[in-house]
Amino acid sequence: CSEREKIMKANKFGLVLTAAALCISAVGVMNIQAADEDKNPVTVVAYNQAETAHYDVVKRDAKATVNGKLDEKVWESVPSISGSFHYPWEAVEAPYTEFKAYHDGVNFYFSFVVKDTQVLAEATWKGESTVDNEDRVELFFANGPVDKPNNGMQPYYAIEVDPKGRVHDYSTVYYRNMDSEWNMEGLQTAAKIVDDGYVVEGLIPLKTLNDLKLINDNNVMRTGIYRAEFSKPKGSKDITRQWISWVDPKTAEPDYHVDSSFGELRFLQ
Repeated sequence: CSEREKIMKANKFGLVLTAAALCISAVGVMNIQAADEDKNPVTVVAYNQAETAHYDVVKRDAKATVNGKLDEKVWESVPSISGSFHYPWEAVEAPYTEFKAYHDGVNFYFSFVVKDTQVLAEATWKGESTVDNEDRVELFFANGPVDKPNNGMQPYYAIEVDPKGRVHDYSTVYYRNMDSEWNMEGLQTAAKIVDDGYVVEGLIPLKTLNDLKLINDNNVMRTGIYRAEFSKPKGSKDITRQWISWVDPKTAEPDYHVDSSFGELRFLQ
């Protein structure tokens, strides 16, 4: 054959080899699906590939005494969330906030270490609404959407703990329809004001979380973790209110009561 025909055959052979190599490479990285692609192939996403922020609640045998001191050795071995807390609605650096949690198969233990140069805490407790004008940390728990109104929407639950360990807990449905008469069964909290801020410690029985159907079959609980950072400028009676969140809800105005403000806690066994 002519020189031109030899070149064309060589190019064609090279293309075949290249296509074959690509096919082999693709098999190495793709999930294998059923031969009949018309039968609804299922894509499985590994937990650590999810876009939702998540935190592993480790299991430990030791119990903690809820006193706001965090002086048990068990807390030293529990991983923390710290650098992720920020002001989603302000372009300023947020003060340090640290969250930890673990379980012992019976109770869910949680703690916050809060750095704060001016701790606002009312001297007199006037009921659960007292926390509205105080520094505080907050946990929200949900087993479904919290911002999609419909007749079948389940309540979600919140606990707000001030620097003295006092609590406002409530259930709520869309939108901010709160029932402050509701109380989280078995909840224990304590707090201690320290030189550079305050420490909060708490406990919720796993039975309570399971009865509320908050922990799903994959041992995952949808959770929002927040901090209200309040201060009074010198010489002013007005409170400056700033809002800190683990997850950026990407809302125009401060709002924790949206699906996008939740992350996931996974209970390790």
